[in-house]
Amino acid sequence: MSTPHLEVVNERVRLIVDDKPFLILGVQWDCDSCFSKEEMNPLFPEARRMGANVAALPLYWREVESNVGTYDFTMLEERLKQAREHDLRIVLLWFGTWKNACSFYAPDHVRDDHATFRYARDRDGNELVSFCPTSEVTWQADRDALVGVTRYLRDHDKQNTVILIQIENESGILGSSRCFCENCNRLFREGNYAEQFGPEADEALSVVSFATYIDRIASDVKAVKNIPCYTNVWPSQQVDRIPGTYPSGGGASQMLDLYYEQLNHLDFLAPDVYTDGVTDFGRVCSQYSVAGRPLYIAEHSSSKHGRAERNVFYALASPNAIGFDPWAIDSPYPDMYSEPLVDPIGHEWGRQAYWLRDSYVAIGRAISPIVMYQGTKSFFCFVQEPGEKGTSISGALTTLRIAYHDRDGMARGFIIETNPAEYLLIGSGFSVRFRKKGKDSAYPVKRADFGRFDGDEFHVLHQMRRERLEGEGLPVTLMEPGVIRVTLEISPDS
Repeated sequence: MSTPHLEVVNERVRLIVDDKPFLILGVQWDCDSCFSKEEMNPLFPEARRMGANVAALPLYWREVESNVGTYDFTMLEERLKQAREHDLRIVLLWFGTWKNACSFYAPDHVRDDHATFRYARDRDGNELVSFCPTSEVTWQADRDALVGVTRYLRDHDKQNTVILIQIENESGILGSSRCFCENCNRLFREGNYAEQFGPEADEALSVVSFATYIDRIASDVKAVKNIPCYTNVWPSQQVDRIPGTYPSGGGASQMLDLYYEQLNHLDFLAPDVYTDGVTDFGRVCSQYSVAGRPLYIAEHSSSKHGRAERNVFYALASPNAIGFDPWAIDSPYPDMYSEPLVDPIGHEWGRQAYWLRDSYVAIGRAISPIVMYQGTKSFFCFVQEPGEKGTSISGALTTLRIAYHDRDGMARGFIIETNPAEYLLIGSGFSVRFRKKGKDSAYPVKRADFGRFDGDEFHVLHQMRRERLEGEGLPVTLMEPGVIRVTLEISPDS
């Protein structure tokens, strides 16, 4: 088997795992839930029951290198062991120099030695919570630790349980538009940033500094094991944005092109999306997937009102989408005081866990055709929004009339036209009538099979019971999450 990698097929980006197209249906553990087996391990079976195929797991610099130059991979091995036992892949989240632009997950010998490991400074010379991105000493220590992790993966993860590495977490500077230390001031002057970028000069220097720092680490990581690497982004406000109120330099949408210009080894940037509105979510997806860039929603609300069960369909409808990952399985956000997907003590499920399960189960049973048809005119996505009762889709010869029946008012799905006489229905909570275009009649359904895909092969679990013909007006109904393959009876004179 080849190492997990990204490749371009028909001008669309694909994540390849075990030599097959793969979509990440992930759940992320809470920030501090991977320090101990007691807290981490019970969540693996819950993630698998939820239909996830990936566990996004933090790995902490302070855990790996609690003593200078000595690396401990005990809990890394436990992560690999648990994921394999539960048939999950891992997206490994390196909490190194920055986590939410702060330094908490760096080892104490790094965090506490301000003279050696330089912190960023504001315009008045005050230290900030963020490390300076131009400190070579900090970069070398972070790089050495993550390269050590990668060597361990190269030697102990031959089956490629880890399929992606996230380098840092929401990097950037908080509290200032850039670092004003002596070294950064020199780079600012020598790079003529004020002349080149005008009012965005400070943020531009931050972007170049952070992108270069992370890209250099990615280069050395991939020299050990050539696995896809990315970093995630805390997005900026769309209006009245002030760099430093969000992490300046972290790859916000208005600076994406500049950030990507610095990259030679890091594969992509992935947004963290906690917006409630469907319009805002769609905008972020579009911003981060332009120019053929992969779209991976690295974090997304997991709370009851967070819409993960719906937005996963919107996200994966993007031509370059490779995955979706709510944060966190054991901690809700942004509704921090509501019930989580999985209670960390009793492991009871919140209501939204069942909704996400239904979405993941349906999508997980049809990954191969979804990846094959993403972004084509034969691929259709629909999601029930408040007040909606249905929609219509125009196929080659057929008008598909979709009615929503989900008990919670969130019917959702994909429809794929594999040929004019065959359709795949993927999702839950809806029915479809196959009407002849321009005529007040329907095509008879020759066969409707409920099943799942194993790679490119469709396995029938049961044939749908149909006592009357579709021509009499009965739709094909998909209430439980899954996949139905519908074959229509279309004759030349239809």
